[in-house]
Amino acid sequence: MSISSYVVCPSRKLILALGKRLSDPNGTVIGFSIGEHFTADDPERTRALLKFLADTAGETLVVKFSDDPEFEHIAGYREIGGDTYDDIPFDEYLRGSPGR
Repeated sequence: MSISSYVVCPSRKLILALGKRLSDPNGTVIGFSIGEHFTADDPERTRALLKFLADTAGETLVVKFSDDPEFEHIAGYREIGGDTYDDIPFDEYLRGSPGR
């Protein structure tokens, strides 16, 4: 079973999907992937992550996984790059940011 990973800003109720959690044999998280590619290889998601970090500088951020008991609570937050009516599409989120 794949476990999805998200960087979360609880105070702003925002999340950004990092992709599937990748772990070593000891269970230590070593990275994230979207499909067959490492998340870091996705330029749009990487730009969104850097903007997310800049936008939330000074806030407490956490990484949560879809198998976390608290996930149901954060699943209702607005997702950057999500596809529901209340989410923020990448193109809208990145508009006007450096590199765009």
